[in-house]
Amino acid sequence: MIVCSCAYVTDRDLEQAVLEVMSQPNAPLPTPGVIYRHLQKKMQCCGCAPLAAETIYAKMEDLEKRGLICPCACATAKTRMKDIMSPPERRVSRTLREAPRALSQPAAARQKVTGSSGSSF
Repeated sequence: MIVCSCAYVTDRDLEQAVLEVMSQPNAPLPTPGVIYRHLQKKMQCCGCAPLAAETIYAKMEDLEKRGLICPCACATAKTRMKDIMSPPERRVSRTLREAPRALSQPAAARQKVTGSSGSSF
């Protein structure tokens, strides 16, 4: 099956690249960018990116089930993907919470801080 018609990449190409990349010591996360670079190809229009990602991870799981790549490397890659895909925690700093109060001060109070000309220099 052709995954990318711009760069002519097939699912077999992706499978071979995933096998080679995941067999490396300290294998990188097999993103479409990593796999395409390994194939020495470039995404042109990026319309294939969703299908490429889906195919890459399906091939990774298939290769793991067939015993061709290390389950530990796959588990590490899956954990890293979950970390990337999970939404970041919402943290609001104290300064951001107090910022609206500073802006709501009357103009007279702000002039005292900045001086009569309105310049802080």
